[in-house]
Amino acid sequence: MQKTILECILFSCGENTITLKATDIALSIKTEMNAQIEKQGDAAIPARLLYEIINRFPESDVTFSSVGENSVEISCLNSKVVLQQMDAAEFPVFPELQDEEQIKIQQNVLRAMINQTLFAAAVNEDKPILTGLLFDIKKDSLTVVALDGYRMAVRKQPAISDIDKECVIPARTLREVSRIIDDTDENIKVSISGNMALFEVNHTQIFTRLLEGEYIKYRNLLPADCATSVKVETGMLKDSLERASILAREGNNNVVKFEIKEKNLEITSNSEIGNIDEQIPVLTEGKDLKIAFNAKYVLDVLKNVEESEVLMQFNTGVSPCVVKQENSDAYDYLILPVQLREE
Repeated sequence: MQKTILECILFSCGENTITLKATDIALSIKTEMNAQIEKQGDAAIPARLLYEIINRFPESDVTFSSVGENSVEISCLNSKVVLQQMDAAEFPVFPELQDEEQIKIQQNVLRAMINQTLFAAAVNEDKPILTGLLFDIKKDSLTVVALDGYRMAVRKQPAISDIDKECVIPARTLREVSRIIDDTDENIKVSISGNMALFEVNHTQIFTRLLEGEYIKYRNLLPADCATSVKVETGMLKDSLERASILAREGNNNVVKFEIKEKNLEITSNSEIGNIDEQIPVLTEGKDLKIAFNAKYVLDVLKNVEESEVLMQFNTGVSPCVVKQENSDAYDYLILPVQLREE
């Protein structure tokens, strides 16, 4: 199979600096590093092969050398590999942002916001706009939203911004951003211009096209009040649901049932091979309630909550549940229930 230039990493050797570029047009990444340069120039090297080779080299300096016009030699200690390279002149021109607006937020905060919402983004292309995450940017805050029609994740944090707008960034771009940024309180800069966004951190830039279309008005999905409120220990509920889901996934579409009564949450699951019944002590307010969920959707939320306790708010057995932190708007998770036949 003939390789294309988009399967390559472009190495641009300048004075004491190497710039690496990779792109698939929709997503482009550029990074710089210091190096000893004997001769300046460009080389387009197949990315997958290069990664696999470098990953298996011993920990030591790596040397790149041109071999004729079409090959590059890569050596490390006693190892030497020669790869064919492509014409660097064919590599696409990188985007440039004009009249950009910027927001700054701590790297570890943005990484947490991405990781704690990304799971709720749609994975199929039926509604392309939902395969991205909404960045709702205000003058003093950033809200990140993901939803797929069955659940919604909303995370809000303070930020330094000169923007007041919304944009939708592809989920796959944000996966790369999460991998690249550090677990530090130093800021990452996000710039928005036209149909492009740019993430800048240290010596790396990530360019991405924004998704086009109108995102669902997520605030309208969050209930204004609730009829039943449950405060529960996060770890206890997660452990119970993980046990219940073992049976729930055996021919029962992963369904678990909740029955909420005063100071008690009963979790049950039935299948042809067995059943489970667990009682969890909770603090409740409001009406008793029976409701059922896909266990995975609830577990996805609990695995991304850092607090030791969560507040679960309900209205009816067929309306969404909201999971949140008490007395805080840092996050809201909305989960649709499963409708059951009358027993």
